[in-house]
Amino acid sequence: MSINKNLLSNFTIEVAMDPSPLTVTPDISLAEAIYRLSQPKNNDVKVNLPRESNQGIDIKSRSSCLLVVENHQLLGILTERDIVRLIASKVQFEQIKISDVMTDKLITISDSEIEDIYTVINYFQQYKIRHLPVLSEAKELVGLITPTSIRNSLKSFDLLRHREIKEVMNTDVIHDSPNSSVLAIAEKMAKYGVSCIVIVCTDKQQILHPIGIVTERDIVQFQALGLNFNKLKASDIMSTPLSTLSPVDTLWQGHQQMQKLRVRRLVVCDRNGKLLGLITQTNILQNLDPLDMCGVIHTLRQEIQDLQTEKIELLHRNNSRLEEQVEYLQESVNKLEQRNYEMTTINQMMEFLQACAKIEDANEFLAEFLKKLFPGFSSSILLKDECNCKFESVSSYGNLADSETLVKFNDCWALRRGQTHIASNAQPGLFCHHVDRESQPTTTICIPLLNRGKVWGLFYLRTQCSEKISHHQKELAHTVAEQISLALYNLKLREKLRNDSIRDALTGLFNRRYLDEYLKQEIIRAKRNQQPLSVIMVDVDRFKRFNDTYGHDVGDIVLRELGRFLQQQVRVYDIACRYGGEEMTLILINTPISVAKQRAENICSGVRSLSLKNQGETLPSITISLGVACFPLHGTTGEEIVQRADRALYRAKKTGRNRVVLYQN
Repeated sequence: MSINKNLLSNFTIEVAMDPSPLTVTPDISLAEAIYRLSQPKNNDVKVNLPRESNQGIDIKSRSSCLLVVENHQLLGILTERDIVRLIASKVQFEQIKISDVMTDKLITISDSEIEDIYTVINYFQQYKIRHLPVLSEAKELVGLITPTSIRNSLKSFDLLRHREIKEVMNTDVIHDSPNSSVLAIAEKMAKYGVSCIVIVCTDKQQILHPIGIVTERDIVQFQALGLNFNKLKASDIMSTPLSTLSPVDTLWQGHQQMQKLRVRRLVVCDRNGKLLGLITQTNILQNLDPLDMCGVIHTLRQEIQDLQTEKIELLHRNNSRLEEQVEYLQESVNKLEQRNYEMTTINQMMEFLQACAKIEDANEFLAEFLKKLFPGFSSSILLKDECNCKFESVSSYGNLADSETLVKFNDCWALRRGQTHIASNAQPGLFCHHVDRESQPTTTICIPLLNRGKVWGLFYLRTQCSEKISHHQKELAHTVAEQISLALYNLKLREKLRNDSIRDALTGLFNRRYLDEYLKQEIIRAKRNQQPLSVIMVDVDRFKRFNDTYGHDVGDIVLRELGRFLQQQVRVYDIACRYGGEEMTLILINTPISVAKQRAENICSGVRSLSLKNQGETLPSITISLGVACFPLHGTTGEEIVQRADRALYRAKKTGRNRVVLYQN
């Protein structure tokens, strides 16, 4: 038996004993006793007694019995089961004292008699009790031990992990229907001497499905509340929904579930919800029987010895191979970590690119991400300039020469061939013409950025490191080039689409829709900052006659050149728009009426001096009329300012054209 004792050598009986059980004097009424038993315990005990009913609701710990004490001497005990039996017998609780119904022939144990946990378990099994008072040598009450307190004191017990619920569960489950009265439930508990009744419903095949449970604790609580047990149905008081176990769960899982839910019993069902049995804390404690444990312990010991022997043999046989595998795995882990780092960096870079409004936004952060991906390199992203057919850097890092940030098409083999070009100092003649050879590069990588087979950019990498570029670095460069090419081209398309939606195709000026949105925002800003805002309406004089005389193509030339001229006359934060037809609008931010008038005069004079040509032939000069209005002098909304500038323009037309007119109230 020494094996068994060593198994629980860290167990002390004090852990499983409640040192302050619920006690009463023998003269209190049975009704008062029931009331006290139904209330949460106020004393601070060492063990957490389970919550018996209402699964899923967190309530304070309650005692499952009352100990009757007088002059420090234990006289008797009244348990929940005793109360259920009395309820079934229809006893009048108010007229009876607890001393009349208590059990006075008690099974007790002296604290000096307790050698280990098995001493207590043997008492429970031998006398078929659930409450064991512990007395001192002077016969005074020391504490109370219950199956609940022992079960809750078990921290980790391997034997419980080797037994399944189906091996020890009670299959003969006392059950009843939800329509039965609570009194009938209590009578059935008393008749069969059980601590609970499982409430079930049946399906078409008459298979029982548990839907709730009524326990002794429930009966005691509702008796304390004075409820009518004849009128109450089981469905009114049963604990539902049920937390159930599977028959293949281990006893340890059952023990943990009871602790978690603070209950003393759990229903066992199959996967279809069919009632199979009931597991109680008593079933769990029975597994701690020393006789039952010997075989399990012997088997476990033998298994452990076999495993240890096998492990030692394997270690001796495979030590060198394991070291090689560890080294290989570590190398693989390092590679995976590096790949993960690279993919994370690429994803972050792509997120930033997707958030950009224009390509210029990517200049700074793109270089930072490329530094992280290609340490020891200098790099540049170059995009094609449609005007001069050169490739100009939009983002770069490292010490790059001018020839490496502004590349001609014919100076790069990758651009000319439309495919990746890698060169090293082993064959310096293969370096592209744009490479700065004075920096003594060891390797360069040029990857063309393609869209639909056409080259529109270049990803350039250069390093002076003596180590040869790995295959992975080449693959990484291709991956980065593909991702950047796709993101930047999409960004370029978004820019073009946005410009197309807000720009007039003929003049390149902003369109009427953009004018309305922009003016509304700027009026709000001008109000907030208490600043003036001026609007100049421009119209080409006698444009219809010019169109009729020279044709619409020449008329388009006039509007295009006028649009280009107006764009040159406004500041960065001012805008020029095509209002409609030959009419155009200038919005001048933070500009008073006097300054706006002077700028309008300059524009009027400048247009008269414009030299317009069509296929080398000089066209007649044109003039314009201009109307000027100012916020807040002439209105408080953008619509009012535009209307009044338009009226001033109308007056300029009426009074002779080729002039500037201010709006007059």
